[in-house]
Amino acid sequence: MKALIVLSMLLLLNSCYFFKDGSTPLQTIHYQQQTQTDKNIKTKKLLVLLPGIGDSAASFDDHHFIDDIHKMDPALDVIAVDAHFKYYQNRTIVDRLRADVIKPARAAGYREIYLAGISLGGFGSLLYLKQHPNEINSIFIMAPYLGEKEDFNYLLENEAAPAVLRDQNLWPWLTQLDENTKKKIYLAYGASDKFAQQNGLLATRLASSHTVLQPGEHNWDTWKTLWPTLLAKIGTNNTVAAQE
Repeated sequence: MKALIVLSMLLLLNSCYFFKDGSTPLQTIHYQQQTQTDKNIKTKKLLVLLPGIGDSAASFDDHHFIDDIHKMDPALDVIAVDAHFKYYQNRTIVDRLRADVIKPARAAGYREIYLAGISLGGFGSLLYLKQHPNEINSIFIMAPYLGEKEDFNYLLENEAAPAVLRDQNLWPWLTQLDENTKKKIYLAYGASDKFAQQNGLLATRLASSHTVLQPGEHNWDTWKTLWPTLLAKIGTNNTVAAQE
């Protein structure tokens, strides 16, 4: 989480972030597809979307991600979350996501819950999977932020992880993923993405069927191209999330 301080510099040009709060309940947009005629559906499914830095919950709809989801699976409900940077900076993102979204979804009858995140939202998806692995069926992450180079440089240089890193970033966990957790992670990114190097390191630890690599940079044009391929993988992982 220390590395997230670097990202805060990107927000100095956007003064509205100084007025946001990382402790209040998360604001969400619910795109519900279940209808009165669907009462016999045994498994209610939910996809939770986490935006990247500077984007909002509405960004997914603005870029037609919701339309793609409905075309792929009309029975899949969607919640887009306004998980802005302050929740990460204050280290409250996982607790707020669990209290405001995941637990209420379980109480509402959802038995399959998926997370999907872009950039910082991908980082948040991984954080949640790390802390509550049995609550999530799968995560679908595009160009996830995975820390600054000093956090994973030891992997590039084939060195042992310094002990100090173990409480500061995800890499010690990512390099020791058990097989069940690996099966829950689906990754997509552009070959020219600014995070391509660290995304590539993660890709080597996942099955090739769980990774999507296409031309593109760190922008919505690339993510819109990657999204349908990544979205099609929902349901290919049959791991059942248990309630904690």
